[in-house]
Amino acid sequence: MVDVFVCALPTNRSRVALNALLVNVSDEKQKRIQQFYHLDDAYRTLIGDLLIGSIFYKRTGIHMKDVAIKKNAYGKPFFPEYPFIQYNISHSGDYVVCVVHEHPVGIDVEKVQPFDLQLAKQLFTTREYGDILCAENRSHACYDIWTIKESYVKALGKGLAIPLNSFQVRKTNRNEIELFDIHAKKRIKEFVCKQYRIDEDYKLTVCAYCAETNHIIPKAYCVSFNSLCDEVMTS
Repeated sequence: MVDVFVCALPTNRSRVALNALLVNVSDEKQKRIQQFYHLDDAYRTLIGDLLIGSIFYKRTGIHMKDVAIKKNAYGKPFFPEYPFIQYNISHSGDYVVCVVHEHPVGIDVEKVQPFDLQLAKQLFTTREYGDILCAENRSHACYDIWTIKESYVKALGKGLAIPLNSFQVRKTNRNEIELFDIHAKKRIKEFVCKQYRIDEDYKLTVCAYCAETNHIIPKAYCVSFNSLCDEVMTS
């Protein structure tokens, strides 16, 4: 199964509370989190680490900070000793999200804001840009396409090294998502995408390799920040 988890940032945030939780992540991650100037950025990174750490512990009985984590040539982290646990994390605004699968996966969440149409024209295909211009809400349409594309390139493990206009996103009448390789002129069938509605001001898309649509959970698991902290502190 492809499991999707969502955690919202706590309403009350402080450096003191943040620092108290840092003991639950690796020394390397502690240093990185402490370097953030903005408190919210530090919280997002910490929550992402606690979230995958909690999932990893439930599946292996091992604390993630005691396990080797490596990155591929494009910076995507993975567990070399646990290849059956593939994951990806994304965060934006008030949310941190994580997807886990036994095969490569990608996830992207974005808070909807005004989107530069000229940028959309440069990044997206001609057809996608045309769909955006015809949309009732162009900003929502832009982020709709953006999160699908981001989740796909993250699932590939190459990030933005892959031009976003090298493949095309299309939604069918049944609201299913199809991907097309522009250069090869064929549909990309090895990956399946699914979108979730977590907030009317956010877009969230998951992309999984070697999966069927019914292998992706229909509704994301909502994890509260307090319960996540309790799990981490008692495990």
